[in-house]
Amino acid sequence: MASQVTESLAVAAIAAAPTKTAAQLINQVGVDVKEEGLSTPSDGESGSGDNLYYHQYIERNGERILVSWTKEEERLVVRKADYLFLPIFALMFTWMAIDRTNVSGVLTSTFLKDTHMTRDQANTGISLLWFGIVLLEIPSNIVLHRVGPHYWIPLQVVVWGVIEVLQMFVRNYSGWIAARLFLGLAESGFIPGGLYMLSRWYTQDELASRTTLYFFGPSISAAFGSLISAGALHIEGAGGLFGWQWIFLICGTSTIATGLIAFTLVPKSPHDTNRLFGGLVPWSGWLSEREADVFVARIIRADPKKGQAATMNIRFKDVTDVLFDWTTWPYLIICLSGLQSAGGLQTWGATIVQSLGFTNIRANLLNAPAPVLASLFGLVLSWFVDRYKRFGYTIGFAAVWTMVGLIALYNLPVTTEASWSFYAAYVVTVAAPSWQPLNVTWLSLNQKTPQKRAIAYAVYIGCSNLGGTYGNQVFRGSDAPLYRRAWAACLALGAVWIATLIIQTSLFKWSNRRFAKKARDDPSLEAEALYTDRKGHKYRYYW
Repeated sequence: MASQVTESLAVAAIAAAPTKTAAQLINQVGVDVKEEGLSTPSDGESGSGDNLYYHQYIERNGERILVSWTKEEERLVVRKADYLFLPIFALMFTWMAIDRTNVSGVLTSTFLKDTHMTRDQANTGISLLWFGIVLLEIPSNIVLHRVGPHYWIPLQVVVWGVIEVLQMFVRNYSGWIAARLFLGLAESGFIPGGLYMLSRWYTQDELASRTTLYFFGPSISAAFGSLISAGALHIEGAGGLFGWQWIFLICGTSTIATGLIAFTLVPKSPHDTNRLFGGLVPWSGWLSEREADVFVARIIRADPKKGQAATMNIRFKDVTDVLFDWTTWPYLIICLSGLQSAGGLQTWGATIVQSLGFTNIRANLLNAPAPVLASLFGLVLSWFVDRYKRFGYTIGFAAVWTMVGLIALYNLPVTTEASWSFYAAYVVTVAAPSWQPLNVTWLSLNQKTPQKRAIAYAVYIGCSNLGGTYGNQVFRGSDAPLYRRAWAACLALGAVWIATLIIQTSLFKWSNRRFAKKARDDPSLEAEALYTDRKGHKYRYYW
């Protein structure tokens, strides 16, 4: 599926044909319809070859209609979302990641001297950001589903953009602590909210590559942040501002602008792309009524549980079902160990590179290439997963890659004389394929309902942010410049990551074999299958 978003933007849009009634569609394609649904085969298809039609009932404006469409129509409406919907969320996520990680460039400046802080005090503030996010991750996600993501998400972006700008006025440790905590609170719930939106706009077969593209910007945010930092440090003194103040100002104002763009363009649903500013101002829109019908019908046909509502109620039982499900915990352990095995390098990478004898500007520039490579390799892995649906093996490949790099970093000396060899090992480690989008997609696909999927997103991202509270702490000032304890801690986390992944994948395969045996005796159990391969074999879990 990844190839769909790299094709040419010059795609002819579908002509806006008027939406037909169910009876007209039946006459056109020759499908008999009973009151309770279609009498065609269970997959809702008719015809063959180029004349193959898909059929699905949807509700529009309180009216139940039958939509029939071709694969070509579906491909074109999905392409529109890929170019006009997905990039907005990817851009918001990118600026959020830059606002989190630009501290890497800040720490290479005169920030610690100007604010009279020690390195470990700065680390404490960095960790508090992640703690703030964890505090409101689930509550924010519940509010999002009550008021609608088309309002809540852009509002969040603007608020944390303002806080990002205000960080330029930090003068001491207390101000730093308060600024990072409030920034974390403002960002709570954004990532699971965005993931939930993608899961409502894309089918299971499309989700892995789109989630990877959603994470693509954040994956390269360290590169963008390093370039912004290098530019900001170069103009230090302009306007009477320090270089680190320019970093916060540039990133914050850009974030605010992105939030305003999102509030203008993000629709409530596919049928509401013709209204701007949260539905207040009408315009032509980027999906006609016919295209919106096709877009919604294809999603419901792939997963009837998704429905069409922009909001939904989440019960306490949905939360407990996710938390007490054994399948949830391996994902969380992998998140807490795998992400943090190299997570501290996002914050301290540029500082470590600077300690090799480079200037602060050059260190930030040298910090840029590796995240770009990681993102590109991550796209390759997403293509593999979309095609073969093998999550465990794919993430395992990224885990082994990371461990090889960490072993090299542990054994190489951090000295000016060995700067380029250490830098090469650093690039290899950070350039390990981005696997976080695949893991979170894997988790969501193994959830039965949209409610559980939304909670699973929130719990997972909460754990991801919780890991940030200790992931940065391994690189302590007392351990510099060799960081022996830090590299040993990273290797230990990587070992837990690989071991958990092996156990998880094995358990899913074992559960699928048990499910297949039970389904042969009781075919009604097939309704619980979450994955059907190309040969028609049904499985309880993706693995």
